[in-house]
Amino acid sequence: MNKKFVPFLGIAAAMAGGLVGCSDEQTLSVGEGTIYVSTRVNSDIVVESRAAAEEDLAASTQVWIYSDQGVVRKYNGMAEVPAGGIKLISGNYTVKAWAGTLSYASFTDRWFEGSEALTVEAGKSISCEVVCKIANVLTSVKYPENIGELISDYSLTVSHKGGSLTFEGQDDRKGYFMMPEGVTALDYVLTFTVEGAEKTVRGTIADVEPAHEYVLNIIANPAEEDETGAAWITIEVDDTMVDVEETITITPPPSITGFGFDLSAPVAGESGSIGRRSVYVAAAAPLTSVEVTGLPNCPGFEDGVNFIHATAAALEQLAALGISHEVADVDGGQLMKIVFSDEYLNSIPNSDEPYVISFTATDSTDKTSSATMTLRISEAPVVAAPVEDKDVTYLTATLTGTVAKEGVEAVGFQYAPAGSSEWTYVSGSTTRAALAKGQAFYATITGLDYGKKYQYRAVQGTADEIIYAGDILEFSTRSDAPQIANSSFEGWYTEGKVEMPVPDGNVKAWDTGNHGSSTMSVNLTQKSTDMKHSGTYSARLRSQFVGIGSIGKFAAGNLFFGKYLKTVGTNGVVGFGHEFAFPQDEIKPVALRAWINFRPATVQKKGAGSNLAEGSTDVGHIFIALFDGPDNGALDAEYNGAHGFVVYTENQKRLFDVNDPRVVAYGEKVLDSNYGPDGQLQELIIPLEYREGKGRPTYMSVVFTASKFGDYFEGGEGSLMYVDDVEIVYEKI
Repeated sequence: MNKKFVPFLGIAAAMAGGLVGCSDEQTLSVGEGTIYVSTRVNSDIVVESRAAAEEDLAASTQVWIYSDQGVVRKYNGMAEVPAGGIKLISGNYTVKAWAGTLSYASFTDRWFEGSEALTVEAGKSISCEVVCKIANVLTSVKYPENIGELISDYSLTVSHKGGSLTFEGQDDRKGYFMMPEGVTALDYVLTFTVEGAEKTVRGTIADVEPAHEYVLNIIANPAEEDETGAAWITIEVDDTMVDVEETITITPPPSITGFGFDLSAPVAGESGSIGRRSVYVAAAAPLTSVEVTGLPNCPGFEDGVNFIHATAAALEQLAALGISHEVADVDGGQLMKIVFSDEYLNSIPNSDEPYVISFTATDSTDKTSSATMTLRISEAPVVAAPVEDKDVTYLTATLTGTVAKEGVEAVGFQYAPAGSSEWTYVSGSTTRAALAKGQAFYATITGLDYGKKYQYRAVQGTADEIIYAGDILEFSTRSDAPQIANSSFEGWYTEGKVEMPVPDGNVKAWDTGNHGSSTMSVNLTQKSTDMKHSGTYSARLRSQFVGIGSIGKFAAGNLFFGKYLKTVGTNGVVGFGHEFAFPQDEIKPVALRAWINFRPATVQKKGAGSNLAEGSTDVGHIFIALFDGPDNGALDAEYNGAHGFVVYTENQKRLFDVNDPRVVAYGEKVLDSNYGPDGQLQELIIPLEYREGKGRPTYMSVVFTASKFGDYFEGGEGSLMYVDDVEIVYEKI
């Protein structure tokens, strides 16, 4: 069979273009595009209950969207993914999806992963299907039919350092393993009894891969018995790719959303000023009922209307009052748009009590959803002003409102993360004790998260009693903490024979050892289109012997935030790091994030180093160091005060010292094996460890090298590292 799980996300996505007359409501803001996300989860088994599988996968599915700056959207559970699409500013993104249960070792828990790169263009929509493939390593055991005649009390245990599974007897289940970082092998041990004596057979399955099943075939040949009594039992391992066995299309219940407004928040304003509102009902199966009740100022429809079952005459009467609907059929599902016109909503009189319009939608699979639209039509007592850029920091925001009605006794604001209904109240302060119409009030919110979007509204009342809540507005905390220029390596500049990872010669950010190797017409670090995470290029670092015949030296492919200062013979003098304008309050750097692919070669020593044995595997190295001041200990006084650390490779005179007293924080990753799938870059996050008693960082060094011991002129000819989308990760202090 060749079947798949298909969780259906963003139902309105495939249907939005099917409605007639919706163009006025499908426009995008300048600079924004919309993506519609769906996922397909490939299962390796036939499920017993489709309904249970749908429910479990829908609840466990996570969708994260990454930009060059990190995660910009997180959706935990299929119900959180907006049915009407996700609006993003134009640029490059990666959509990642996960589903299932993550366990190191389990007979039942399976984990699925997938990602898809895309480009969002201003004013356009794009569909993105993320295929989630099984990420587990699978194991199973197969015995000969007559095994019970030969041995007894037999079991086989498969394990790694994270966990183990034991197959008791002829257990035909599959075992699912997630591999801990750096672990690429599974160990197994078969125990059994022969003539009252316990025997064991041990082994290792090396270089296991996700989405592969390793079948341990037990081979029994009593004629080959030796003195241990176990040699006639051998184990052969078959490696096969996991086949897709089941297809289930997972659909959420109908989605009921407001277009351009939060349906869960009150629509507020004075009579005559509300304006048009549209509500979308999206379903992945045909709608069998869409009932709307509580319609104010709507004679003849006191008990509501069912748009699926209403007569043509009733719908005509409703349209004359200013309430209409349209339906589109797309790919087996339906999308209904219910329009409340300007004329209708503006005709509703002011009231001290809110009007509540209820929606209940049911589809042909008997899934039902409900929602309400609350209208607060009255003279608004308070009005919130838009938040200006100057009023927002990385972690705080100052909100401003105006008293719009006499007799108001208490005012403030409510705020919450965008999309949340968990509001927090903060009291408003004024320049005068008594409130009067036209008077401004303020509140500064602290303790917010870095680079996040929030919603807020002006309210009349106190934390204990909210009398009135105004329209919902939004602001975002600052996300512009400093990053290294050209961190996606889209700009490259050639200076003489030297290829440099900067857009022009005036940008002093990244540099390489190409200045030394270019004397032999060799650039060890180059732009590349072979593998990239975003954009057009990545940086390709290749280690090799540079010279003619036996004359020359081994050189490591490298990339660093700093400056190549000079060449002395065949050796380099390098300034690791530059001064960096870290924010000095609110947030601090906590990690380095980059997208990496590393393929080490076999070591051939070209220098006097003794860190790696000839014939062993080369080692890659990435590190980030923060300093509380510049290096003033360079062997050349002219280089003092300009860099984090000045390195002299000649005879290893002065190499980077991680224990230098100026080091505020440090993080590194040593790569001693392949990193990243073949042909793809993989995310790597290196946390920073801060040292006690140090000041705030003012200088930073970031180094990538395909051969860690290149300073000692040793490593593997042909070791390759690809680097893209380097990012400094910040968090609140």
